[in-house]
Amino acid sequence: MPLTDRQEREIAGALRDIDPTQIAVTRTLTASQRAQQGLSMIRIAEEVAAYRTRARIPEMSQGKALGLARKTWTDKREAVVTDPEQEFGSFVREVLDALEEVGVQYLIGGAVAVWGWGEARTTRDFNVVVDLPLEQMARFSDSLREREMLVPVEVMLDLYMSPADLPINAIHMPTGYKLEIFLLRPDDPLRAVALQRRLLVDFGPNIGEAYVHSPEDLILYKLQYYRLNSQPKHIRDIGSIIAMVGDASLEHDYLTQWIDRLALQEIWQEIQEQMSRSGRQ
Repeated sequence: MPLTDRQEREIAGALRDIDPTQIAVTRTLTASQRAQQGLSMIRIAEEVAAYRTRARIPEMSQGKALGLARKTWTDKREAVVTDPEQEFGSFVREVLDALEEVGVQYLIGGAVAVWGWGEARTTRDFNVVVDLPLEQMARFSDSLREREMLVPVEVMLDLYMSPADLPINAIHMPTGYKLEIFLLRPDDPLRAVALQRRLLVDFGPNIGEAYVHSPEDLILYKLQYYRLNSQPKHIRDIGSIIAMVGDASLEHDYLTQWIDRLALQEIWQEIQEQMSRSGRQ
């Protein structure tokens, strides 16, 4: 399906935000340094939002103000964070510990994966793809519960059996951060291939080493997400990955194969043309 005029403008605008000077600086950083930059951006954004809330409502606690800043779970009346000192990096590490304790094969997606290959940006969610056999679901549910993330095994089974590809959502009760778990399904060859192609990245202090999407697979998923919800952040992420990794370093045969298979040609072509026109590749 051809792109609409609005989509073309969105793509052009998202890619225009990529500053070549900033990319040149970011290229000098390691993945660990980019991850620390991302964690710092999250912390500052939350502190600013909490400060503004408490300036309006002085009697509000810091935990409640942070809960509103994160906006991930409520008790039907107000957002709550029981451990405002714990930050996003520690939450990510707890999720990885739960996965590794059970021996679940995983890879990181979303904004945290972008830290590995592109420019850092803020996020409130942590996305992982998992190959979770039925016989491991109970152990994984227990491992998450020990870390104050409540996902009953019945919920896992229901979502596994559902025809819709919906993530398993878990809220980390002390912090309010959200975990989104995407299950490997028999009818999803891209996710299976992405797990095989996953790469180990060192995110530095707090998080450590973890498996993430390859740059090509992350681009493919970002293309799909943009087609689904038209959020320009996905285009900007793709542009920053291409600019950081370098167009010549990408496996274009692999990308082309899947882009054709997923019918993403129009979006990809527009990105390529805009990147080439601006000299960001």
